[in-house]
Formats: sequence, C-alpha cells, structure tokens
Amino acid sequence: MIYLNDPKYFLNKFICFLCDNNSKGGIILSNEHPRMKFFIRNLKNSEWRVREESAEALGEIGDKLAIEPLIKSLKDDDWHVREAASLSLGILDDDRAVIPLLNMLKDEKASVRYGAALTLSSVGDVSAIEQLKLASKDDSLMVRQIAEFAIEEIDQRRNL
Repeated sequence: MIYLNDPKYFLNKFICFLCDNNSKGGIILSNEHPRMKFFIRNLKNSEWRVREESAEALGEIGDKLAIEPLIKSLKDDDWHVREAASLSLGILDDDRAVIPLLNMLKDEKASVRYGAALTLSSVGDVSAIEQLKLASKDDSLMVRQIAEFAIEEIDQRRNL
C-alpha cells in the first residue's frame, strides 16, 4: 500500500489505462488515436505532473497529430513538461521540431538541454550540427556528452 501516498502512481496507472490499445509496441499507426484529444487538452492542465504525463503519453501513442501541441509545450513554465515534450518529439521524429528543439539547447535546465540534444540526434537534421557543437561545450557533462553523440549520429546518417 506504499503507492497510496504517491499521486504520480495513480496518474501513471490512469495514463496506462488510457493508452492501452493492444497495439504493437504502444505505437499507433492510424491517423488519429481515440484518446489524443484528452492528452492534448491536458497539456494545458494547471498541474505540471498532468502536463508532463500527457506529453509522455503523446509520444508513446506515436501519432503525428501530437507534434504541434508538443512543440507548444516546449515553452511550458515547468521544466519537467519541457523535457517530456522534447523527448516525445524524438519518438515522433519530425523535421518540424528541429528549430524549436535548437532553441531548447539554451534552456536553463540541463535535463531539458539534454532532452533536446538527444531528440536532435534521432531527428538527424544536418542544420542542428552547429548548435550541437556549441552544446558540446555546455557546463553540464551530461549535455556535452549527448551533444557529441548527436553530432556523431547525424554525421553517420549523412555519410550513408
């Protein structure tokens, strides 16, 4: 009964229930997941935990309709939400996220900068290399390492 005191436990269970669709790997290949509106609406919830979990759920659903709402969430006041939105955009792998993610490399929180660099490595846009080179000199070791990794990933794709 240790979970009774943890509100995030119940929120996670609820989101898992909403995302359960018997799809392979949790990724939806249809044009619209039946619960997309719920999660998109909750990106504006007053509780940051709900916004964070909704951003994560949108990435897990994998529907490209979530890209624009997630890009808007990159400007959320709470860093947890910005981080979750940037990582979910990495799962969705869409070029529309590149410029907003490049801006996230300047975020005040290292974990948000890390998430942006990681996502840029998966999107693989060559235009990100210059900003990633700057991020490879970040104060945070974690950000420096993932920025270097992202540059390598993008270079490898370019040379294929």
